Amino acid sequence: MKLFGTDGIRGKFNEPPIDHTHLIKIGYAFAKSLFDNEKGQVYISNDGRESSSEIELALSIGIKHQGSGVISIGLLPTPALSICMNMPGLSQGLYAGIQITASHNPFHDNGVKFFDKNGFKLGNDLEEKIENNYFNGKEEININNQQNSKSNSSEDFNKYYINYLNNYFSLKMKDVKVPKEKFNILVDCANGASSHVVEKILMDSFINIIPIHNEPTGKNINDNCGATNIEGLKKFILDFNNVKANSSDYNKTGIPKDLKIDLGVALDGDGDRVIFISPCGKEINGDDTLYIFALFHKITNNNNNPIVGTQMTNYGIQSLYKKNNITFIETDIGDKHVLREMIRSGSTFGGESSGHILSPVSDRLYVGDGIITLINFLEVIFKQDKSIDELKNQITSIPSKLFNTKVTDKKKFFEDKLNIKVFSKLEKMIGSSGRLLLRPSGTENLIRLLIEHEDAEKIEILSRYFYDNINKNTIV
Repeated sequence: MKLFGTDGIRGKFNEPPIDHTHLIKIGYAFAKSLFDNEKGQVYISNDGRESSSEIELALSIGIKHQGSGVISIGLLPTPALSICMNMPGLSQGLYAGIQITASHNPFHDNGVKFFDKNGFKLGNDLEEKIENNYFNGKEEININNQQNSKSNSSEDFNKYYINYLNNYFSLKMKDVKVPKEKFNILVDCANGASSHVVEKILMDSFINIIPIHNEPTGKNINDNCGATNIEGLKKFILDFNNVKANSSDYNKTGIPKDLKIDLGVALDGDGDRVIFISPCGKEINGDDTLYIFALFHKITNNNNNPIVGTQMTNYGIQSLYKKNNITFIETDIGDKHVLREMIRSGSTFGGESSGHILSPVSDRLYVGDGIITLINFLEVIFKQDKSIDELKNQITSIPSKLFNTKVTDKKKFFEDKLNIKVFSKLEKMIGSSGRLLLRPSGTENLIRLLIEHEDAEKIEILSRYFYDNINKNTIV
């Protein structure tokens, strides 16, 4: 039986394993697996869901029973915790981090992501060790020990992360000619973990950040906003720029206007994903961003390191890598698989279509941080003579669509004979004109169907055939 999914442990709050009793066991199993019989320190942060405090309390009971201490950080993006694990002055002994988050999921879901003292997510070996301690442990834990952790590190962690981002921006903009006009970026914070960070970064630069959806209530995270709901942001930017102003890139007279939005940025709930929106309302997803980075660094820095993507990477973009002699490496879905392959191959960038882009920020730390990805994107914009829309227009991807379907049981869905027959028929229907990918979600009780086809209209035809013919008893 598996406890871990694609990225940590996730589920509906108050249902196993994200309920009080099981989370106590998870906290104990985590501390026992990392520290054994020694006493360590665990730093816990969260993305702002209303269930975060109850989850932290349960984890703390288990961790303290093992003998280790807990320090509460509060609201912080997931990648910020990874970065702060390397903060000078942090505990010199044994320590680790836990982020309470369900990432892009709705507020009623929650979960945990684990980090070692170097800021890396745990590998398969440690995950298996935690699962073994969780399922086979005989330890009697006093679940009535309700004393919560002491919150005394929030300001230090947030200050370090903000300074880190500002220094990273200064490094990337070192040789950039500062534009006369402010560069206006509209950032959708998804009412999540980045909400209180975004307005404090890059304040003394030529960048003007305008945050929206930055008022988390505990229930509004990812609610019709953020990286998984970008249509509203796209429409607003397109309408605003058409009515109010045009960037000097698009206004042939060169006459500056009152205000324009030069770039749209959509983060997800815990701040590790990012989708960009151009001034003309065009979406730049994770596949697009990776390709833009790869081509820029190949041309500008003579960097021909491989790029790491996943099974979901668009085939059209994979063809562009081949055309430009850039090595593309495909891995299983999940950033831990991407990271492992990046380290093995010496890759500079890797990531997923969803907008989760990983890059090395030091000799020994790789992070998937939406704001760092934004800074890397700004470097591309200001170090070459191409507008954002021109960057997007150079990319030719095959039309694709991802369909998510709730199922009664993921295993039974894939073992159902009728479903197997339907999928086999679909593969014959699509032939060499596209591809299909059917997989279970690693974090939710869903199956995900990716359809790519040269003819966008055929995608709808294929999807209708799929839903009309699968066993209805296997879906919700």
